[in-house]
Amino acid sequence: MNLTKCIQDMLARGVVTFSDGKTKMREVQCEFLAGEIRSELEHVEPYGFTSEPKTDGSAESFAAFFDGNRSNGVVLCIADRRYRITNMQAGEVAIYDDQGQKVYLKRDEILIETPKNLTATVGGKTVLTSVGNVDITAPKINIHGALIVDGAITGKGGLAISGGAGASVDGSLTTTGDVVAGSVSLDNHTHNGGPKPD
Repeated sequence: MNLTKCIQDMLARGVVTFSDGKTKMREVQCEFLAGEIRSELEHVEPYGFTSEPKTDGSAESFAAFFDGNRSNGVVLCIADRRYRITNMQAGEVAIYDDQGQKVYLKRDEILIETPKNLTATVGGKTVLTSVGNVDITAPKINIHGALIVDGAITGKGGLAISGGAGASVDGSLTTTGDVVAGSVSLDNHTHNGGPKPD
């Protein structure tokens, strides 16, 4: 084989037209220049990172062929410029997909964004330590388990408790309004048929 052609045939740029992610090493089909289609090309990924490319002919592939043999190649990289995050600052890192979901390691924050659901499953203990406030904005927050708070609790929307052993207070209880037990008012009840003492 001509040495120049051999070198030219060692690298190729194309588009992804099929992907089989069920195998231990993903196999893809790519169409290279001049309509050259190669199937069962192994897609080599770094340890700990994987993705399933779109196969509509727009995701780009970069392949290497050993000794220039076009029947013996691997795909080293698959990119999709349609969804890449742009205008990043030097040193920033991001994971993203075609739905607008991303984990973005910015210079001043870590941004997690999804229009879908966010689920975290932890087999051990979860620890969150913050030197600043923690703000949660949601229409409703459900906690399935005991809630223990070491600091003060301040609420603005009222308090409703049902089930269990009811509510108990170890210490004083101060209220600016009336306290009603059943139908008995602490402010307006009477003692022994007479008015409440002054």
